[in-house]
Amino acid sequence: MNYKEKYGEYALITGGSSGIGKAIANELASKCLNLILVARREEELQQAAKEIKARHPVDVVCISADLLTDEGMQKVKDETEKHRVGLLVPAAGLEVNGTFEKNNLEKELRVIKLNVTVTMELTHYFLQKMVPRKKGGILLIASLSGHMPNPYFANYAGTKAYVLNFGASLYAELQPKGIDVTVLSPGLTNTPMTADNGIDWLKTPMQALPPEVVAQTAVYALGKKLIAIPGFKNKMIGAMAKHTPFQMASKMGKKMMDKAINPNKI
Repeated sequence: MNYKEKYGEYALITGGSSGIGKAIANELASKCLNLILVARREEELQQAAKEIKARHPVDVVCISADLLTDEGMQKVKDETEKHRVGLLVPAAGLEVNGTFEKNNLEKELRVIKLNVTVTMELTHYFLQKMVPRKKGGILLIASLSGHMPNPYFANYAGTKAYVLNFGASLYAELQPKGIDVTVLSPGLTNTPMTADNGIDWLKTPMQALPPEVVAQTAVYALGKKLIAIPGFKNKMIGAMAKHTPFQMASKMGKKMMDKAINPNKI
């Protein structure tokens, strides 16, 4: 597939300086798409852009912005006006874990704002530009946590369930208008977000995948599949989640996480 012909000149990736976002940016650059990377830290953005341009002959635009602020969101909209964004990848995300009533409320609200509100607002904004052109793509980042109950990650799981259903609902709505929608639902991935979050993942059956593998799965699925789940084991977990009652899944999930989470978080 000619990604530039299908989607347009530029792909916009939030959270593009690290983790899954950076890996997806590299993968899209290998398909000859120019990139607009958005993240808070200018130094990390510039380093990511330098690495990508050393490997691929593409243009990389960096926008340093805090998407949790109105000013940051407006900056992204203003600075993308001169570029034709044909593919949106809102990969920036937050996660808080622990016993819900003990968690910091402000942090939990930030999780909702970035994972849900920002994702929805950017999707709405760029669709208004894609639909008249009758081509474009949206690659949303959900999680296996959005497919099932996830005790000690209650709010995070709720936000990812939103992203999953949001994308699945848009899929059929936008397909006749020439817009592809794919929802990536990764399991445990080796990213800065999971590296030091108080969970000993070795005490769970979860097997962490490299972000590069996750990105390859996501980009390959564009225009072909609604839901992309990287890794055989993750696919099996996703399939089992469809047939496991929520009450049972919630209890099983708690039993598993009780062994792995830092006791101070319970």
